[in-house]
Amino acid sequence: MRLNLRSADLGAFLLFFSFEEKSREMRRKCNDNCGCGQMVLAAGALALFVACGISEITDKRAEAAADGYDEGLGSPFRPVCCVTGMSFPSGYDWSAEDASEPVNSSLIVFADGVPKMEIPVGDGYEVSCDPDMHRVVDGSLYTFFSKGGVCVMKRNGAPLFRYDGDEVLMDIRVRGEDVFTLNHRRSGGGHSLRKNGEVMIERMGGETYGRFWEDGKSLCYAFRQPVAVPQGLQERYYVVSDSEIVPLAYGQDICSVWDLMSSGGVPCSLVSSTSDGRVSLLRSGDRKRIDIPDSATVLSCRLFPADSLIGVECMYRYHDGRVESGIWIEGGEYMRFETGNTISYICYSEGKVYCVLNPEDGDGVIFDSGKVISMPEGYSCTGHRPLAVGKDALYVALSSKNGKSPVIWHDGQLDTLNMNGYICSVSFTGVQEPDTPR
Repeated sequence: MRLNLRSADLGAFLLFFSFEEKSREMRRKCNDNCGCGQMVLAAGALALFVACGISEITDKRAEAAADGYDEGLGSPFRPVCCVTGMSFPSGYDWSAEDASEPVNSSLIVFADGVPKMEIPVGDGYEVSCDPDMHRVVDGSLYTFFSKGGVCVMKRNGAPLFRYDGDEVLMDIRVRGEDVFTLNHRRSGGGHSLRKNGEVMIERMGGETYGRFWEDGKSLCYAFRQPVAVPQGLQERYYVVSDSEIVPLAYGQDICSVWDLMSSGGVPCSLVSSTSDGRVSLLRSGDRKRIDIPDSATVLSCRLFPADSLIGVECMYRYHDGRVESGIWIEGGEYMRFETGNTISYICYSEGKVYCVLNPEDGDGVIFDSGKVISMPEGYSCTGHRPLAVGKDALYVALSSKNGKSPVIWHDGQLDTLNMNGYICSVSFTGVQEPDTPR
């Protein structure tokens, strides 16, 4: 399947990311200028503010316990769309280039469009302004904060654990009462796997591939680390399954490993060959070449779970500057987006692929399992998880480029969220949500 959408060169393609870069800059300004050093409330006032955000959820949980509701915002029988967003005072233009004055911002959780929780962010509250530093898991909001050599994890505004360190949250999984986190060190390389804040695995060098995945009942991730050999330093690769580290060996014909996962207990690697640089999916000794044109240079490749299969997403550039991206399932072509359209986020559910595309100019494109839909004018995706599948439909979080209220797109409809700010994530609770790497 092939779509010819627009043409672009790499330089122009990179310009499209200016909005996301601007929002990242805004988040940095938020961290620097949220005024938290000057606006720490009295303990009683802070407790009241946070309690007001959580009380409605707590009450609804208690009322619904007898009806089979889970411990989050919804139930296993009624899927609920959970949206998180960074909110700013009315009239404040968070998207402006010169938005640098101190501002009181907060993190809001919506359930099916209704605000259910609002937590102030900033140093004084130990809640990060960075939208990548929180997740909604089973309807509960987990926030991660790191500054001054201390890391703090909270659930629905209440502290869960803290530890000494200077780390960034990459991914989180919750199993019963246990919270597992995958973290990168802010400087110098290295990572940690933690259970309720306690170290299970820690490495001082190298880096992970940035996410957890679940292989059967096992919680897994992968990392690479340089080791000393007689010829100098050489990258070594590892898969971790339930805290057991499994080293992987590659032949001399492999020059790079783009990504790693496992399926059915079998490691799956996205590799390049030393002979011709071609990208292949390597699984159980079987190598399936990814059909990228010979004249193209690969810019990025990553794997994603596709039920019991493995999906591949690649972006590549031609000599004349044109950029394309495509999707393959188990090495076979599923979709190719020609010239100028590159995938920024992808998920897979029940045999269907959904993604958001960034074109070289104009507004973005939504790929809804075969249907290509233009985003509403003036909107783009932000945050770490801008789309999810639930209620038999695709839901896409769209934030305004011009400071208007954000919206949720589904089935061509736009639901406006009553807030001044941008969306960080959209997910579902009460249903099994597709697990997608980022």
